[in-house]
Amino acid sequence: MSKQRACVGAWVAVIVLLALGGGSVRADADDDPADVVTASALDVQLPALPQGFIQKQVGTVNWAYHERDAELVRGLQSRIGASWRHVTSELGRQVGNQLTIRIARGPDDMQRLAPKNNPPPAYAVGVAYPSMGLILLSVVSPDSWFPPDQAAVLTHELSHVALHRAVDGRPLPLWFVEGLATHQAGEHRLARVRALWEATVSGDVLPLELVSRSFPSRPNAVNLAYAQSADLVRHLLQSSADHSRLSHLLAQVATGVGFEQALQSAYRIDLPFLEREWRQGLNERFRVLPLVLTGTALWGGIALLAIVAFARRRQQTQEKLATWEAEEAADHASTLAVASTPTVPAQPLTVSEPRMIHVYALPPPVREAGVPTVEHDGQRHTLH
Repeated sequence: MSKQRACVGAWVAVIVLLALGGGSVRADADDDPADVVTASALDVQLPALPQGFIQKQVGTVNWAYHERDAELVRGLQSRIGASWRHVTSELGRQVGNQLTIRIARGPDDMQRLAPKNNPPPAYAVGVAYPSMGLILLSVVSPDSWFPPDQAAVLTHELSHVALHRAVDGRPLPLWFVEGLATHQAGEHRLARVRALWEATVSGDVLPLELVSRSFPSRPNAVNLAYAQSADLVRHLLQSSADHSRLSHLLAQVATGVGFEQALQSAYRIDLPFLEREWRQGLNERFRVLPLVLTGTALWGGIALLAIVAFARRRQQTQEKLATWEAEEAADHASTLAVASTPTVPAQPLTVSEPRMIHVYALPPPVREAGVPTVEHDGQRHTLH
C-alpha cells in the first residue's frame, strides 16, 4: 500500500510541476535562439509592398498582407487586442499602441517586406523592430513549410515592442528580455519543464551571468537558456505584488537607472540573491521526483501527443499548399495584366535612433560551427 501511495504521489507531483511550469520556452530541437542585433544611426526605410499585397489600417495597427491571407490576418486581428492588453498589463506601464505588422507568405517575402538595410535571417518566421513599432510574421516556416503558431509568435514580438517602449529603449539583460517574451507568449510549456528538470538533476543549470548578454549557440544549451530565462521571469511574477514591483523596476530603468540597481530598488534583493533563491526553488521543485520518470512513461506520453499534433499540422499544411497552388494556377493567365497596373507604395517609415532587432525563428539545419553573424562598423557580431 505504501508503494502504491508513493507511486501515485510521484505522478501527482509531475502533474503539479507541469501546471506550475508557467510561461514557456522555445526548448524543442526544432527551435532556434532569438537573434538580437543592436545597430545605430541607420537610414531605414520600408520598401513598397510587393504585388498582390494590400494595406489596411485597423485601429492603431497598420496591416500589410497578401490578399490570399486575409482570413489568417482576420484571425490575428481578432486576437491582437487581447494579446496587447495581456502584454502591457503585466508591465504595468502605459505605452503607445501604434504598430505596423507585415505578413509574409514565405522567406522571400520576409526579405522584401523588411527594412532594406536590415533584413532578417533567411530562416526567420517572426521579427520585431521595437523602436519602429514594426513586426514581420511569416505564414510558413522556411525550413519545413509548416505554418508556425502565428498567435504565439505575434505575442512574443508584441512583448519585445512593449518592453522596449516601457523602458524608453534602455538596455536590459537578454535573459530578462527573452524570458519575459517567452513567458508572455506561453510557448512550449512542457518542453521548458523537461529542460529545467534535466538540467537540475544533472547539475547543468547555466549561470545567470552567462545568459545576460548572449545565449550559447549549441542547441541543447540555448534551449536551456530560454527555459531558465522564462522560469526566472515567472519567479519574479509569482504574485500581484510582484507585478507592481516589475512596474517599479521598469520605471527606474526608463529614467536611466541600471537594471541591477533598479532590481534592488523594486524587489529589495540583488541579482546574486535572486539567482540563489531561484536555484533553490528549482531544487525543491525538481529533485523530489524520481529520476526514472524523466525517460519513461511521462515523456513517452508527451512524445505520443507531439506525434499526433505533428501529423495534424502536416495535414493542414498540405491542404493549404494545395490551395495556394490552385490559386496560383488560376491567376497565372492574368499575371501580365496585373503586373502592368501601377502599385501604390507603402508609406515610408524612417528612423535614425538606435534600435533592437529581435528575430524569432526556426533554425536552419544545425551546424555547430555555422553560427550566423552580421557585420556592423567593421566588426562581426554573432546572432544569438
